Amino acid sequence: MSNYWRFSRSAYYSVVAALPLLVAYEILVILTQSRYWSLRNAADMWIRTFLMAFDLQAQHLTFVMIGILFALIPLAKSYSTGVRLKVNYFALMLAEAFVYSLLLGGLLQSILRVSGLSSGGPGNGPLQNFALSLGAGLFEEIIFRVLLLNLLFLLLKPFLKSKIGVAVASVLVASFLFSISHYIGTMADQWQWYSFMFRWVAGLLFTVLYFMRGFAITAYTHALYDIWVLV
Repeated sequence: MSNYWRFSRSAYYSVVAALPLLVAYEILVILTQSRYWSLRNAADMWIRTFLMAFDLQAQHLTFVMIGILFALIPLAKSYSTGVRLKVNYFALMLAEAFVYSLLLGGLLQSILRVSGLSSGGPGNGPLQNFALSLGAGLFEEIIFRVLLLNLLFLLLKPFLKSKIGVAVASVLVASFLFSISHYIGTMADQWQWYSFMFRWVAGLLFTVLYFMRGFAITAYTHALYDIWVLV
């Protein structure tokens, strides 16, 4: 069991675990929508817009993203020294994420009740909200935890002497941008101070989990939590 805690937070397991999230999300989006862009997670749209700058066709992007994940597997494996894939570990990871989603959900829902906010999801069908939940867990964690958080570490390091100071500032800024992103774009939520602060706290909690348990556990926790809220 000692290997589980190290293996499950590794880059190798993170990349492999991202594949079923992406595939399930894409299948649900295709099944529940008539147009390719009609309803997608905002972070997903940002990534796809970036990829289209390389003259890729919209209908090919899903296969490109799946191909990128497959290409990253050997790289992640070489980076994760001594880590081996074990099928039962993925089942344990899902169970662990399920428990975290309940714990975080209970805490965050308590904040919602205190602030008087509604936890209801957008007015879409259950399958569409399920798809959006999977997309949020995958793409928001890639952008705000994997990419943005590490970028902030690099950018702030020359300006802050303390490693703790760099870590704290990076976490606060990444969580702030995670929250503010929900009010940007055509499908943005209406601005509310309490909802902004709630999402900032949620971003802080997901960031702490990312540091402790890695990308895969955090992505699945995020997706499962959103499922409880939206579906």
